[in-house]
Amino acid sequence: MSEQATDRAPLLSVVIPTYGKAETLPLVVRALERQIVPRDAFEVVVIDDGSPDGTAGTLARLIAESPLRLRCFRQQNRGVSSARNRGVLESRGTIILFIQDDIVAAPDLLSRHLALHARHPEVTAAAAGRVVWPPDWSLDHFMRWLDRGGPQFKYHEVTGQSTLDYRHFYTCNVSLKRAALIAHPFDEEIVYGFEDIDLAYRLEAEGFVFHFDELALGYHHHRRSFEDFKRRQFTAGQSLYVLIRNHPELEGKTGIVRISAMKRLRTRMRGIAFPLAQRLGASRMVEKYWQAELDTQMVRGYRLAMERDRARAHSEGTGGPQEMRRPPGAASIDTR
Repeated sequence: MSEQATDRAPLLSVVIPTYGKAETLPLVVRALERQIVPRDAFEVVVIDDGSPDGTAGTLARLIAESPLRLRCFRQQNRGVSSARNRGVLESRGTIILFIQDDIVAAPDLLSRHLALHARHPEVTAAAAGRVVWPPDWSLDHFMRWLDRGGPQFKYHEVTGQSTLDYRHFYTCNVSLKRAALIAHPFDEEIVYGFEDIDLAYRLEAEGFVFHFDELALGYHHHRRSFEDFKRRQFTAGQSLYVLIRNHPELEGKTGIVRISAMKRLRTRMRGIAFPLAQRLGASRMVEKYWQAELDTQMVRGYRLAMERDRARAHSEGTGGPQEMRRPPGAASIDTR
């Protein structure tokens, strides 16, 4: 274990859930080595969620080489919510900072999160930074659109704000007190996508405030393509079903759960015109097609999860998905 010989508990624990990102993990860890805060002020806890690639070997090398207090744990693949909950349990800091396994922290990222918590020490105060593409990357049209009008991040909607609402609380760059996360864990039934919205919605209802520092930057080292993001939206749609099932009042406020026949027809027509629109550089038409196709994938995932839930309810003799809704706080933080 790459941990300095000290019994002093760190103030901050950086929790990184990872799955299949052996290539980017060294970038993430090296960026944490370059933080301007003292190294004894924080630790790094990585949860390998059953990665099928060389992640285990990469982490072993990082533990041997890194001067950080770096600890790694491996579990069977249970999803990002389970991995984050495990990370909270294994952490020793009073503040937990979540980043992803492809987020490369700016040198002052940790100090900016700590500064927000110093100004807001109450347990109901959370901090959020911003995630952007690496400044030296050349971006294609699709990646530019994803973060400026597309469905990935909506930071452009909160520019200049000092606080966020639950819809903009992205857990690739947020921090909370550990005590808050012990009391309010992630819902492990939400495997990937919307787990942050679910948590933030519950926390907001409890009076939590999400303080925002748009200069607390993480650089997103994950190139995206249209086909790749279609698969992502299909998976996220399954998680959206769990979110809406547990919080039906959110229907229509986040995600999309149904598509009208007219919109399906327009999507087919845009698909036919798509190659020509690309050749002509008709950006707005291209973006409308992307959005419509990604919405379609999300609805497909939503319907699949709903059908599975209904089948399970029928086999168990319950009255339907709403009867299966878990009570608040019922999610376990160490089992799934």
